[in-house]
Amino acid sequence: MGVLPTGGGKTICFSSIVRDHGSYAGVVVHRREIIKQISLSLGAFDIKHRIVAPPSVVAIVRRAHMRKFGKSFVDPHALVGVASAQTLASKSTEKNQLVMRWINQCDLAVFDEGHHYVGDGSWGKAVRLFDHAERLLFVSASPDRADGKPLSFCDVLVEGENTQWLIDNKRLSPFKYYAPESNLGVDDIPITASGEFNSRAFRAQVVDSDIVGDVVAQYLKLAKGKKTIVFATDVETAFDMADAFKAQGVRALALHGGTESAEREKGLELFEGSGYDVLVNVDLFDEGFDVPSVVCVIMARPTMSIIKFLQQCGRSLRVLEGKEHAILIDMVRNWERHGLPSFPRTWTLEGRAKGEGKERDAEPLSLCLACTQPFPSYLKACTLCGAERVPAGRGSPAQVDGDLFELDVAALQALFKRIEEANLSDADYQRDQISRNIPEIGRGQDLKRHQAAKYRRQVLENLIGWWVGSQPKDRELAEVQRRFYARMGVDMATAKTLNAKDTDALIKKLEINFTRDLR
Repeated sequence: MGVLPTGGGKTICFSSIVRDHGSYAGVVVHRREIIKQISLSLGAFDIKHRIVAPPSVVAIVRRAHMRKFGKSFVDPHALVGVASAQTLASKSTEKNQLVMRWINQCDLAVFDEGHHYVGDGSWGKAVRLFDHAERLLFVSASPDRADGKPLSFCDVLVEGENTQWLIDNKRLSPFKYYAPESNLGVDDIPITASGEFNSRAFRAQVVDSDIVGDVVAQYLKLAKGKKTIVFATDVETAFDMADAFKAQGVRALALHGGTESAEREKGLELFEGSGYDVLVNVDLFDEGFDVPSVVCVIMARPTMSIIKFLQQCGRSLRVLEGKEHAILIDMVRNWERHGLPSFPRTWTLEGRAKGEGKERDAEPLSLCLACTQPFPSYLKACTLCGAERVPAGRGSPAQVDGDLFELDVAALQALFKRIEEANLSDADYQRDQISRNIPEIGRGQDLKRHQAAKYRRQVLENLIGWWVGSQPKDRELAEVQRRFYARMGVDMATAKTLNAKDTDALIKKLEINFTRDLR
């Protein structure tokens, strides 16, 4: 399994692999809409390829080639082919001797968005068609499944650079993240097996919400005139939103999975050009949709899926000349469930129990909208919220119109990075030593100091939990955290990043003051 963040160049990487392979190869996508994008990438590498899809799709791809290259790289007899899993799984494919002969000759198969290919459905059947191939390559931006199933069909997980590295090296755009208040509640909405909320229950909530008006208003304030994708809860709401945009003079279009192919393709072409400023969609363009000119993404639907969240954010992070930064407007506080898109994450091929912790790659943290302060998720209130004393170096959020906040991305990222570095595993710490060219003679002592520091922090964590648990049950958690900061001179999140001397001092202070804090 090869992993690169959205916008990190997965398609370019595997297109290069296909070119260098120089023999029979198949590229399988999980949705027909993505075939054109993959085909254009192969064409950019001068790779002739066949399209295993209905004639209408082939015609669309040929036209796209003519517009971009002035010629078509589509060849029904080429060694390389692109197909959707749904087409490969169909009975018509089984009866097509030409296609089956090509499949049986492929000794390399690439599966885009490879985390989908689990089970006995069309995706699983598509994989089994290429069981004879010498090499199977699965690629994904986020190899995780809401149902917890392992990706055990892969032998090796290879991770590329993370989102923050790509931003720092100008491969992705920096972003501003806005999280407005919304009266859309999701606590009681059932969750499907894919990690999404039930659409019908969604609709009932949205009807009673002012989210439609909010979306249009925030677009006009923060992204007016900029190419924008809106992710809506359901088809009816998507059309309502598009109408609301149009009422304000914004050129908007609503598309969904049920839109006729010809209409959808025409709409996309107009959006990619200059025909529309806003595209409202339902579960259509979170994966594989690449329009670099998109500057703004508006999340008007909550999701419990980290995959969908990262994919949606990634629609606006492509680099484009003149694009200073992307704009992410999170109307439903998805950041509270998943962190920011630039936060470091560790992926695994191992499965997990359905519903198991959403942030298993790191200690669960929540982020305060008011002061951008991370704090342990088992606490419901921010360490510093309402307190006048803010630790030095912490950024202050800019409040927009009283109900929309710009999160201090740099401050959050810096603190999160310190926490991550402080809790590196022994193996990762040793790899970091090597990457920093630390002399071998000093690595052993450095590792011992790192292990001792982690032990200190564990002791500290236990003491903090002990201290919190000792507070009166009727005391508000916000007050508990303010008392901790007032007594200890540091907030609970920053305490996890202290050096050995300061950690020991805090441990001692906690022990000395524990009796007094019982009062």
